[in-house]
Amino acid sequence: MRRDRSAARAYERLKRREEAARTERAQTWDRRAAGIVVAVTVAAVAILWFAIPLAPKAYWTPRVAVLLLVVAAAAARQLLGSSPPREGGEASGRWQTLTSWPLVAAAAVVPYLHSLSVGLLSDDFGMLWAARSAGGALNAVATYPLAGFFRPLTMLAWWGGDRLWSGAGMGYHAVNIIVHAANAVLVYALARRVTGRQYAAVAAGLLFAVHPLHVEPVVWLCCSSDLVCTFFSLLSLLALEGYLSARSAWSRWLAIGGAVLSFAAALAAKEAALALPGVAALRLALTDKENRWRRLAAPTAAYAAVLLVYLGWRVHQMGQFGGYRVLPGFWNTLFPSAVVWHIASFFFPLNKALFASLRDPVPYFAVLILMAAGLVWCLLRLTEVPARRLYLWLGFLFLMTVPVWTLATGTADLEHSRFAYLPTIGLAWLVGDICAAGAASRRSKGVLAAALVLAAGLTAWYVTPWRWAHRTAEKVTTAGVALLADLEQPDRSVGLYVDGLPRTYQGAQVLRNCYTQALGLRLGRRAPVRVVGSAGDISQEALALSALLPGEHVVAWDARAGRFRVLRSGAASASALGVEAFP
Repeated sequence: MRRDRSAARAYERLKRREEAARTERAQTWDRRAAGIVVAVTVAAVAILWFAIPLAPKAYWTPRVAVLLLVVAAAAARQLLGSSPPREGGEASGRWQTLTSWPLVAAAAVVPYLHSLSVGLLSDDFGMLWAARSAGGALNAVATYPLAGFFRPLTMLAWWGGDRLWSGAGMGYHAVNIIVHAANAVLVYALARRVTGRQYAAVAAGLLFAVHPLHVEPVVWLCCSSDLVCTFFSLLSLLALEGYLSARSAWSRWLAIGGAVLSFAAALAAKEAALALPGVAALRLALTDKENRWRRLAAPTAAYAAVLLVYLGWRVHQMGQFGGYRVLPGFWNTLFPSAVVWHIASFFFPLNKALFASLRDPVPYFAVLILMAAGLVWCLLRLTEVPARRLYLWLGFLFLMTVPVWTLATGTADLEHSRFAYLPTIGLAWLVGDICAAGAASRRSKGVLAAALVLAAGLTAWYVTPWRWAHRTAEKVTTAGVALLADLEQPDRSVGLYVDGLPRTYQGAQVLRNCYTQALGLRLGRRAPVRVVGSAGDISQEALALSALLPGEHVVAWDARAGRFRVLRSGAASASALGVEAFP
């Protein structure tokens, strides 16, 4: 009995010494990493400010301020001091785990239920027209409706959806909501595997599920590529976690195979997954397991091989890389707008145009104050997040933003927020980790509950402009079909130049593009219509200098009257055709 007790005490002492040594190694690693990050950033700023006096300081100074704040956060464990790293977490029973992911999935579905009535908008018509015109599945895979983009899996999904729902928008919207719910569950599962903390995982999954920044990618059908790309990207990272926990060589190779196959599917859905190998390498480098550098080699090589095959296939099919520019501008490379906007829009997801429609500034400023308080609360508790995970979450944000550095950043009404759907998962994980640091506190739980309620309410409200946008698109499309029926004659073809189409409404797409395809889907044939304007087939200046041929008409949408009016006619007068005209 005494021998057993002595052995147990010796084992406990050995375990404590190993834990202390592990903590010391982690803190040493943290100090070195923080020092390198701060030194590189300060050196870059010093070179830009002093060595390049002609640099556009007004352009990049605000970005420097934001990125320095992020760098300081990454080094916060050393700059501000913190408690020892806590890699483990609270124990959770099987029942708690089984009830968590349905809760996350339900939270992702409920705020978007009323989006099922939103039909096709803008680019959706072009995607459906291209899929329907392709004929077979193989032709759909080889179809590129958007110039410069190579997304075979997305086109295959549109082709299959047309066969199932005959172009009805409700079926596509239901699939979008389901994929978004699946993504939220994967966010939860990955946070659970990386942190080992149930509370952090649930908080991250719920925040991602109800975040108002995700309204555009979930409600706009054309953004299904973002949803599918995110799904397979998260699935790839989850398989990578299986690789890290595998105990046999066979299991490790099986996990690597699943990771790279999911990565290939993500690339086939959208180019936004191009930076995923960097995230995988970062995750492997930040693990505290022994021989981590040797473990990094095989998965990194597999990811690189898939990426090279994809790039070669893409260039062969398209004759060029297409899509996003390979290298952004110099200034945008050093201080990218996308990263700054993603951080700001994640913590302040305000649709200013929608708030302005209330004609009362009180709700806007009240919500703004609540969001600012939430940001301050997160910053004050940032030092509680273990450094390795802090670097991983912020690294995910930066790396997954790389493919969209050169694209348009969001506007005041959250347009283009689809570009933030995948990168800001890193911020959701980070906030979940922060919430778990104070999980035992009633105040922390209250802050999380209030944030989720506010986010879910804003998400449900932000869907409203898309419903109005759909009604407007339906009205304009119906009026266009009726106008063609009035103008077309048996002995003469007709051609329309359409101007004044409603493009967006409070951040929601209406008919920015693809109005010709929208009419063609209604008519069952290609519509003889060309759109006039900055995003149209012909500019207004060129049209003004052109002579109309017989049968050609220039028409404009009159929003007040809810109809098209003929401005110019190349044949008989508009009154002779029975169509009202105005100068």
